[in-house]
Amino acid sequence: MAETRQWHCMVKGQKYGPVSEAELRAWVGQGRLGYRDAVWTEGMGQWRPLHEVQHMFAAGSPVPPGAAAPVYQPHRGVVILVLGILAIVIYFLGLILGGIAWHMGNEELRRMDAGLSDPTGRGMVTAGKICGIIGFCIGMVGCCGMALWFTAFFGMVGAQGF
Repeated sequence: MAETRQWHCMVKGQKYGPVSEAELRAWVGQGRLGYRDAVWTEGMGQWRPLHEVQHMFAAGSPVPPGAAAPVYQPHRGVVILVLGILAIVIYFLGLILGGIAWHMGNEELRRMDAGLSDPTGRGMVTAGKICGIIGFCIGMVGCCGMALWFTAFFGMVGAQGF
């Protein structure tokens, strides 16, 4: 007897499963499960769009041959990575550029998880987000250091009676 996987799927944020491979195929045929909807089964690290895991099905792809390939919006990984790197290099702008890279990275990862943005840029987006967080932290330390310096400087000037 062949081993049958139990699948879980996520459609518009709602989780379903476990369901058999045959039931999953039926849902695709009924239009309840789409090309970009996320699926998961034991042995997978994370949820993936159905079109990325077709090779795991015993009887071939559950997506019909005529189904359209997903249309993704281009990812913004290059912009996020550049902002993150600049936040580290130009440390006095780290708060601003790092905050922007951090926010844009979060939003882009959400768009990728929702199947709206091209997932091939996930690594670049994640790297840019991490650089943005580091740049933001460096900027915070710099601002606190400057505040302490000004406090000490003007405290000494005030004590001197200038």
